Amino acid sequence: MKNEKIMISSRDIDLSNALKDIDEHIAALNLGKKDSLHLRLIAEEILGMMNAMTGDYKAMLWFERNVVEASVNLTARTGSMDIDTKEGLISVSSTGKNASTKGFMAKIGDIIENGILNFENVMKLEQQYGMGYVGYGAASEMSADFAMSWSLAQYRNTLSAAKNDNSDAEEAWDELEKSVVASIAKDVTVGVKKETVEMKAIMDIKGE
Repeated sequence: MKNEKIMISSRDIDLSNALKDIDEHIAALNLGKKDSLHLRLIAEEILGMMNAMTGDYKAMLWFERNVVEASVNLTARTGSMDIDTKEGLISVSSTGKNASTKGFMAKIGDIIENGILNFENVMKLEQQYGMGYVGYGAASEMSADFAMSWSLAQYRNTLSAAKNDNSDAEEAWDELEKSVVASIAKDVTVGVKKETVEMKAIMDIKGE
């Protein structure tokens, strides 16, 4: 089952209408109360992540479900990422890292922004400010459909294998365990190609 798409943009300062539409669309999926709440929490986190990103965007958000899974889906068209703006956000930080990337969803937003930047610019930032900036994106890879793709499931597996021997991985693992989205969703996939972003968060239906 797939419902109609909800349009959102960076110009939507008041998201109350979007949240009302989200509630109506989730209700149409006929999920249990707890499953509906979890799906709404994921949608809220995605909206917050998009609004916290640098630059403008226009996006379509919709929900799907089958017998065992439900998902929040997003396709967004973003404005061109300005390397000077991105670098400025990092350089003003006392640590020389992107201080805005606190929390799991903020890091996904940062991964999206990195995907919009060309490869040379991302490598320039990494060399200048160190692995702390994009080290968590180590699970990112090229794919046939996207210039950059990322998966929560792969990221989780990577951290699980590294957390006992690497302090950065251990810190990222602790952050992951505190994330609302990571605790609900069994996978989150992100694909970026030029200025187009596709994102999907999938959760198991518990029937609750």
